[in-house]
Amino acid sequence: MSQMEFLRRVPLFADLSLEGLQMLDGQARIRGLPADAWLFHQRDRGDACYVVVSGTLRLVLEQGSSEETTLGLLGVGAFFGELSLLEPDGTRAAGAIAVVQSEVLEIPIAAFETLLHTYPAIAYNMLRRVAAHVRRSDERRLEDLRHKNRLLTDAYTALEQAQAEALRRARAARELELGRELQRRLIPTSFPNVHGVVIAAATFPAYEMSGDFYEVRQLSEHMLSIVMADVCDKGAGAALVMALAKGLLLGMDQRDPLALVEGFNQLIRTTNLDAAVITMVYSHLDLARRRFTYVRAGHDWPLHYRAKQGRVAMLEGGGMPVGITEEAFFEQMHTDLEPGDALVFYTDGLCDARNFAGDTYGRERLISAVQAYGRLPAHGLADAILGDVRAFQSGTPPIDDLTLLVVKLNPESS
Repeated sequence: MSQMEFLRRVPLFADLSLEGLQMLDGQARIRGLPADAWLFHQRDRGDACYVVVSGTLRLVLEQGSSEETTLGLLGVGAFFGELSLLEPDGTRAAGAIAVVQSEVLEIPIAAFETLLHTYPAIAYNMLRRVAAHVRRSDERRLEDLRHKNRLLTDAYTALEQAQAEALRRARAARELELGRELQRRLIPTSFPNVHGVVIAAATFPAYEMSGDFYEVRQLSEHMLSIVMADVCDKGAGAALVMALAKGLLLGMDQRDPLALVEGFNQLIRTTNLDAAVITMVYSHLDLARRRFTYVRAGHDWPLHYRAKQGRVAMLEGGGMPVGITEEAFFEQMHTDLEPGDALVFYTDGLCDARNFAGDTYGRERLISAVQAYGRLPAHGLADAILGDVRAFQSGTPPIDDLTLLVVKLNPESS
């Protein structure tokens, strides 16, 4: 097919006279483009328009950037590139690249302007093309704006949600910090300085806060009250119940252990809190008589290290956890002490400590440790027990709160 025949088949030039076609034929020239070759780039100055003779070209916006967009594919007979000849600055609105090996008919700007002046029909058709192009361009821009608006809306919504979540987390962290501070203030850091006895204690929460608590108070010159308790839950909920329970307990008259535990059970029942179930040992230590009187309300058995025999005994006595029922059964027991004896109180987190194999530390290991280190002073005995537990765990995270309290009579007591 001759170039003249090809021009005649281009719709835009269908109404041209023979003279017009001959003029175009004389000034236009065929350009070959290998695949992936650029005919022109976006923002290049335009000095010609084109008709696709063979192959396919792709119109590209923002080539080489993250926002590169294909405006469309141009096949045989497609007329393009004229807009830059009409723009005041004369720059290409998009780039054109050959998809496959292609040929284009290049029409110089001088021939194009001659056509517009000589043939008004072409100018009219060009105007229609420009209007259609502007309309499509506006539609693309509007859709792009809608898309970006949706992205911005989604991003803003996500930002609002992230800010709300960050605020919630910050508030929760602050509340948790206040809870830890409150609990820290509730855990004794010192004990009564009473002649003839030394006390050591330590507590390790499994989570941020603990449901374990202990207290040692001096009731008279020779009388101490000793409490070890464990809320049957973990974390912040247990800590709140612990704070409530400790406040109620310390506000009660320090009667004999049985009467106090019975009264405490009634108080806890009035709270109507399902989580307010507590195991505890409440006791009085009479240093003048060396008598230990206690009630074990569902709690792990306290251990009595007998210095003379170098042996360990579990302190028996039945009783239900506090808070289960108003008709709970409790039993008051007592045992006599000798100089050098030690009382070891603990929560179940100590015996339930696990190693990587899933084995528990257990009460037998605890009894063995107390028997092995029972002659040490109170702090030394507490450190030795905790060291034995840590060695057994070998870094395994705790699954429950762990609390230990050691009360040691001085060897020289008389």
